Amino acid sequence: MRQLRPAFRGPSGRVDVDPLVVADPDARVACGELARLFTGVGVTGEFPTGSWWQGVELVWPAPTARPAGGPLREVFTRAVAEMCGDATVVGVNFSGGLDSLAVLVAVCRLVPARPVVAFTVDLVDDDGASTAAVAAALIAALRLPARLVVVDPDAAGPAPPWSPLGPRFDALPHLNARVNAAAADAGCGVLLSGNGADELLAAGSFASAEVTGRWGIRGARRYVVDLARTEAGWPGEVAAVAARALPAGWSAAAYWAANWPRLCRPTVSPVLAAGHRTQARAWAAGWVREQVAGHARAGRSWAQADRVDTFWPRGFSPAAGVVPEGSPFLHPDLVAAGLAVPVASRYDPHPAHAYHRIKPLVVRLFPAEMRAGLPTVKRYYAAALARAVAGPLAAPTAVRAGLLDAAAVTSCTDTATRLTVAAVETWLAGAVARGYRVSG
Repeated sequence: MRQLRPAFRGPSGRVDVDPLVVADPDARVACGELARLFTGVGVTGEFPTGSWWQGVELVWPAPTARPAGGPLREVFTRAVAEMCGDATVVGVNFSGGLDSLAVLVAVCRLVPARPVVAFTVDLVDDDGASTAAVAAALIAALRLPARLVVVDPDAAGPAPPWSPLGPRFDALPHLNARVNAAAADAGCGVLLSGNGADELLAAGSFASAEVTGRWGIRGARRYVVDLARTEAGWPGEVAAVAARALPAGWSAAAYWAANWPRLCRPTVSPVLAAGHRTQARAWAAGWVREQVAGHARAGRSWAQADRVDTFWPRGFSPAAGVVPEGSPFLHPDLVAAGLAVPVASRYDPHPAHAYHRIKPLVVRLFPAEMRAGLPTVKRYYAAALARAVAGPLAAPTAVRAGLLDAAAVTSCTDTATRLTVAAVETWLAGAVARGYRVSG
């Protein structure tokens, strides 16, 4: 199925979606590229910082915006239908949230109709609500012709298959593997999700000027209130308006300082072995300079720059099992159409709920008669993520390879860094077990 995904160029110039196809016969893991994941940029961004293989180049240009020429809902519906193809049973990884619900509804309305199975991992969100209970209530209330399968997060299950594409960037890969296994047991030919919807279609920060031009002062006032909880908050909105008078280079630098303050000064995690820190820090500094320079060259407003940075660059994780996986929000046609939507049109001051005002493009993917029954808040799982890596942490393969510091790994308490350590160790151990050597 068509999805945004990386390609790789080998020493001969050949390009393929599998880095090992284009690598030299004696392919080696590039430890220096893995080290970049332990910079502030790497831990925050969760995107591939290289091919992970010595002598192989990552080829993944940013997607291009292209207006749809019609309602976004039509592009979305076509993407869902194309991705389902001739699958006789379709699965949806359903979190009970707005994005995966949009996918589930679209699948349920496919013509010709086919059996639909919704798979929900019964996590408890940060407000104490059961995901399975929320999912079941939505399916019942909207009268969706879908069978719900609840996946126990604590049950034993398979691990995702190893892939040469590198460490997985999904937060809970072992749970995604259990969902994929359940989809295989149910006979699903494809497993869809709502991944990427927030980054592609939600309203972003710094758009007060654009929203004022589109919706007037009252609309802008509501926008500022709705976005007040973002890191930049209302002071960032004021600064974004003032920065319009600055030269492009100064404006881009000020935007970065306001939106990504923790990335302005390049940092490396203490878990990274000393021998890799200087090179990793230099890479992070260069990457930030390139981003700021790119915004300046394009003459982007702060809101336009935030739209780009929110979606790109991004990670890619292959299917967590034998059932093909994908998200319509990462389908190239919908990505191109979504990126072309003006920043002011990503917000709508009219809906009753702030969540719907911030995500009107997603709300409009639903039939009008369903919109009153949609989720009105975003659900968070920070506690579940922390629990996933709450036990003792070790990375023996990465330590032996000289990538990580054993003592620092053991004492690490930052959830995002611990998740990155676990992902890198799992992938690196798989590579070594398959006979691949690791370069210094």
